[in-house]
Amino acid sequence: MPQSKSILALCRHAPYGNTLAREGLEAVLACAAMDQTPEVLLINDGVFQLLQQNPEQIGEKNLHRNLQALPMFGVEILYVCRKSVEQRGLCPDDLCVPGAEITLLDDTGTFIGKFDQVLSF
Repeated sequence: MPQSKSILALCRHAPYGNTLAREGLEAVLACAAMDQTPEVLLINDGVFQLLQQNPEQIGEKNLHRNLQALPMFGVEILYVCRKSVEQRGLCPDDLCVPGAEITLLDDTGTFIGKFDQVLSF
């Protein structure tokens, strides 16, 4: 049986304002459901996806439910760009997804380079 390729989902966009964040998480869940569980790296404005959210005030569905489903589908570690967190004035302790470990990365370029395929959202 051929070895499956390693996949990274690169989540670069804020949770609201467009559909990219939601589509990215749905793609991760779809891959995981087909036994192709990708790693997930949140970078740039994608780090905002890990904050507690109240999108009902802007008429959006809460994206946090999709994030909370990730550990149930085998995505138990979420990698986060430390520089992106710092540039946005966020505290790493504010980033959370129940059931998932948050791992801050200093060298995202090397991390991304380890994967056979990168899905960018």
